[in-house]
Amino acid sequence: MIDHVWTVVCSDAVIDQFSNNVSLHNVIEQVNVRREPEPGRRLSDPIHIMTLWVRRNLKEPSRGRARLAFVSPSGVVGDPIEYPVDLSENHRNRMRITMRGLPIEEPGRHAFRVELQNEDEAEWHEVAAIPLEVNFVPPEASEQAEDQPEQD
Repeated sequence: MIDHVWTVVCSDAVIDQFSNNVSLHNVIEQVNVRREPEPGRRLSDPIHIMTLWVRRNLKEPSRGRARLAFVSPSGVVGDPIEYPVDLSENHRNRMRITMRGLPIEEPGRHAFRVELQNEDEAEWHEVAAIPLEVNFVPPEASEQAEDQPEQD
């Protein structure tokens, strides 16, 4: 069996060649778009989604498939990306998916839905839903906001 450990959305990820540890740069929780919402709008910057999978039992080799889908606040599900999770030789596996041109047509909480299908199972199981808040700030409002200090 395979366990999902974490999924993080970031602007970049670097894997150290000596330690094999990963550094996640600029974790993305929110995107502010300085335009009005409109059909067909896409995010121009690439987004990296890093996921870590491990064997539930260290002595038991495992295989499966993972699936990542971007879901809008209104429930529109983008085309899922599927990939193998092969833990037959290693007890953990990291995967980086780079998404370009992410559709962001409406404000609100979007999500990256992560699912797993273990080998010899027909069902997919949702293991995580990573939120991404999208805000649209009209150009005139963003110009006024630049004159004001930021507040939390």
